[in-house]
Amino acid sequence: MLAGCCKFGLVDTSYYAKKHALTHMLDSVYEDYTDQFPEYPGGLVLKVIQGGEAYYTTAGMGNSATAQTRFRAASCTKTFTATAVLLLHQQGKLHITDRVTDTIPGTNETYLPDGPGFAIPYKDRITILDLLRHRAGVFDVANDSIPPTVPVDVPYKELNYINYVMDREPEHTFHFDELIGVVAGTGLSYFVPDSGYHYSNTGYSILGKIIERVSGMSYKDFLEEHIMQPMGMFNSYMPESGSDQVMENPFIPGYVLYGDEVYDIVSSNVSPYVAEGNLVTTPNDLARFLRKLLSGNGVLNNYTVNNLMMNCLPVSQKSAAGYGCGLEYLHNLGYGHSGATEGYLTYALYDPAMDFTVMVYTNAWNMNEGMASLTYQITDLLQEICYRSKAIIMEY
Repeated sequence: MLAGCCKFGLVDTSYYAKKHALTHMLDSVYEDYTDQFPEYPGGLVLKVIQGGEAYYTTAGMGNSATAQTRFRAASCTKTFTATAVLLLHQQGKLHITDRVTDTIPGTNETYLPDGPGFAIPYKDRITILDLLRHRAGVFDVANDSIPPTVPVDVPYKELNYINYVMDREPEHTFHFDELIGVVAGTGLSYFVPDSGYHYSNTGYSILGKIIERVSGMSYKDFLEEHIMQPMGMFNSYMPESGSDQVMENPFIPGYVLYGDEVYDIVSSNVSPYVAEGNLVTTPNDLARFLRKLLSGNGVLNNYTVNNLMMNCLPVSQKSAAGYGCGLEYLHNLGYGHSGATEGYLTYALYDPAMDFTVMVYTNAWNMNEGMASLTYQITDLLQEICYRSKAIIMEY
């Protein structure tokens, strides 16, 4: 009897039809993009899961990229940090509605320590939930430069703090205390907590600090032992040292296209981005994690996932997008996260109604037209692939 035969004795080709359609779509999108940018050095990797069927295909990658080859998933890390916080909440070891000045359950210690190094603006009004949803108003040390109007005399005024340090010490290991200390020392904030939305990597650095204080473990150890390994992510890890700059083999190198010149990105110091952007993973690991997590079959129960994690608030009055606990919501696509770190762009999303998972990444930044070309990659390339993938799965 032929494997895959249907009850009428005919071979069921729906799987192969979907696989062929996904491969054709990805090739077509890649060809259209490289027609516009013939010098583009990167490729595309696509992983789709629908029900019990999984599909993997690539374009422009040769034979080097498999579903178990590592890449940097950047801000997809935030979903993992939020998962860790919500697991501790689920276990009663913290309460996400607590303020960061409140006492950790069963201890005499507060979520954030006292002292000038942690005296961030509005500290006594920020809740853990505010941080998870980017509604705490915490200044983003990673993405924003220190404004010239800051009322303190610091040598990195008008500069990005992380770039300032790494220009002088490329292997510097950043710590949560250091990054939080920049916010405390400069007194910078975007708004009163829970009065708006502003994406903040440093807000997630604060969550990393809270995970360490509540669990008594390093962020890396807690995430790998309590989140990643229990969910079968044995080919993924969380680098945290400034000297740990090259991914473990096998990995896909990244590239940056700028001024028609191609720059190889083989090494990166991701220590400033621990808890918000340091994840090294594979297409299989990331796609399976997201599906398992958001279907309530991971380390979080259905109530925590559906009522807390996926409870998204609008990011603006003009957008249909929302943000929950470490999760973006994209209209007609689902819940997940995007990621951008030098040389890599990623989207990973899950639609619970269809049990549909899509993960796509490219291993190059197009900076020929500055941020405009990079934004085009994210919205008109990666998002478009996600929408087309879902349409194909729905069609067959």
